[in-house]
Amino acid sequence: MNQMNQMNRTSSKRDSHDKESCYDACVIGAGASGLAAASALAMRGYRTVIVEQNKKSGRKLYATGNGRCNLANAVLSDSAYYDNSFANSVVTEDARKDLILWLRKIGIPLISRGDYLYPKSMQASSVVWALTDAARFAGVEFLYESKVISIHETEESDPRLWMISISGKAEQSLTAKRLVLATGSPAAQTLGAAKDNELSRLFNDLKLPVSPWHPALCPLETKEDMSFLAGVRSGCRMTLKETCVEEGEIQFTDYGISGIVTFNLATIAEPGDPVSLNLLPEWQDEKEVLRFLREISLARSAFGALNGFLHEKICSHAIEQICPGKGKRSLSEWKDEELLAVIRYLMAMPLTVKSKRGDQGQAYRGGILTEVLDPGTMQVKDRPNLAVTGEVSDVVGRCGGYNLMYALISGRLAGRYL
Repeated sequence: MNQMNQMNRTSSKRDSHDKESCYDACVIGAGASGLAAASALAMRGYRTVIVEQNKKSGRKLYATGNGRCNLANAVLSDSAYYDNSFANSVVTEDARKDLILWLRKIGIPLISRGDYLYPKSMQASSVVWALTDAARFAGVEFLYESKVISIHETEESDPRLWMISISGKAEQSLTAKRLVLATGSPAAQTLGAAKDNELSRLFNDLKLPVSPWHPALCPLETKEDMSFLAGVRSGCRMTLKETCVEEGEIQFTDYGISGIVTFNLATIAEPGDPVSLNLLPEWQDEKEVLRFLREISLARSAFGALNGFLHEKICSHAIEQICPGKGKRSLSEWKDEELLAVIRYLMAMPLTVKSKRGDQGQAYRGGILTEVLDPGTMQVKDRPNLAVTGEVSDVVGRCGGYNLMYALISGRLAGRYL
């Protein structure tokens, strides 16, 4: 009798554990898209769990927009996302308006800085906390410091997941009727991003077609030594491969160039590509600059005259490149041809791409091919119990809030329709 009671108690514990680890929905990743998806799923009454390998939600999100979190953009255009009509079908004007209303509802009113939309607090932490609270208050359960090591579908087509903690916790498994893959890309490894080989293992388990990962939205290392300009910022019209043009602010680094214009063009750049920097983008042409220089006091040095509208280090560099040693001489001692040569250099500073600094970038190209996804639901076609959201899909947008906007909207779509 005692043996029978013991067996009954053991069986009862096993049944209780099985019920505890069986979910209506499991979301892998507690970034922006994962939190949005989980909130929507839980609001539909589904018992939902988020599995996150880091110690807390939104670790990469904390660093977005230099800690200010550029959440969205006021302008949608066909050029917002690189070579991807799929993203334009996901991020529609109606979806953008719906996102803004939802963010306000969970406590994140937005303000604009030009076309860029930020949380009114101008703090990324506000966004992370609000998204996390929205999920938690909806009933979402969180498994932090837990890494998914494999996935397979049971005979009943219910995804079953095995998880292992990265902090020494015992291996455990759970089952879920619905699965949302919101792992993010390998970008920003220092902020806890998933590793390429770990993502590949999950893709293989789920039999999903993928495109190889490549750095995007990142600084560029140049073959030329730019260390003398490190830290300098300037307005710039940057041209890549003679045809691709971006205008905005550029930042020089000890290895090359960075800044928004660089990030946007880095997505399509390759080693060996030529780059031209126009550091006088507001001037119509070289003759207009020359006329300006000739109209001011000819007693001023060429360096002093140029420094009136350019950073002193840029002035010194340009003069030394074209007319070494003449920077301190007065404008009256300069020939027009010499000044024009310096101006031309400033309007077309030549550089060559050596490599991409993906370790310092915001995003990667690659991931799950969008051709297998439904843009209206983010579900994998012919697999209604599986959805893919955010940057783990092969979508990259320009700087300005487009990537985070895609992550949040795609997460909400998956949560609503999965």
